[in-house]
Amino acid sequence: MSVQKKKSFLSNEQFSRILVGLIVFLAVCLALYFGGWVLTLILLFVFWQVNTEFINIVRTKGINPSNKWIRFVSMLFFIVATLPSFGLSKLLPIKLFIFVFIFGVIGCFFRLIFRGGKKDPIASISDIGASVLGFVYTGLLPSFLILLREAGFAYAFIAIVSTAFCDVGAYYGGRIFGRTALKPEISPKKTFEGAVSGFISSMAISVVLVFLFKESFNNQIIHGFIIGIFAGIFSQFGDFFESLLKRDAGLKDSGKVLLSHGGILDRIDSYIFVIWAIYFYVSWIILGEFTF
Repeated sequence: MSVQKKKSFLSNEQFSRILVGLIVFLAVCLALYFGGWVLTLILLFVFWQVNTEFINIVRTKGINPSNKWIRFVSMLFFIVATLPSFGLSKLLPIKLFIFVFIFGVIGCFFRLIFRGGKKDPIASISDIGASVLGFVYTGLLPSFLILLREAGFAYAFIAIVSTAFCDVGAYYGGRIFGRTALKPEISPKKTFEGAVSGFISSMAISVVLVFLFKESFNNQIIHGFIIGIFAGIFSQFGDFFESLLKRDAGLKDSGKVLLSHGGILDRIDSYIFVIWAIYFYVSWIILGEFTF
């Protein structure tokens, strides 16, 4: 995605980046294959670390959210999303999400209102806002992966693969063709040409996968184009959103758990914004579960 002088196509750092990305991708695919509580437990483990990274980002800005409440409500979203695995209605989690969200907001108000003393400062508007953003960003949005997997392996798989291809296409498209900075004040290395390359890559792989899983998509290839559009747009939006958080906090990476490759949030930021969109498209349009 960079506007820079020509470099070797695959440096040691890039090879390492690909290797880490491949390991993460394979781990996600394995979790999707098993689904159910296996997927939920893995997500609970992963997003415990993501919670930590998000909290560290906002703390760098001098904001003090309710850390424990962010973790609790985030985990609650994942658990609620798993209820259909026990034979309950597939639509039940969506209804309960409304309750969990309101419960999370009100609970956050109560927790922060009574915070303050020798160790903790009195809560601010920024603390409340960051707390709500925390459990929405690291709990509500990614929990849709569990619901998408419950709808069918093919749907969750295409969401993950199309997003991965968008990331790879944008990165190498930017390196090869990148000339025009897209939003330099947020992420100076991202280019318009890279964004277009990522969009095309996402579209192409989505069409191929819908063809391979055509029975799950009612034998209509058009679904591949539409899912590719969702993945191509929202994945890059998710990448920009995390870049905005890090730039505002003055950070290069969300963490160091992956050593030179940063934090887990740095690797999955694109997926967080894609999954919910594809879930609703699959649920409402492909499966026809939307009713008035």
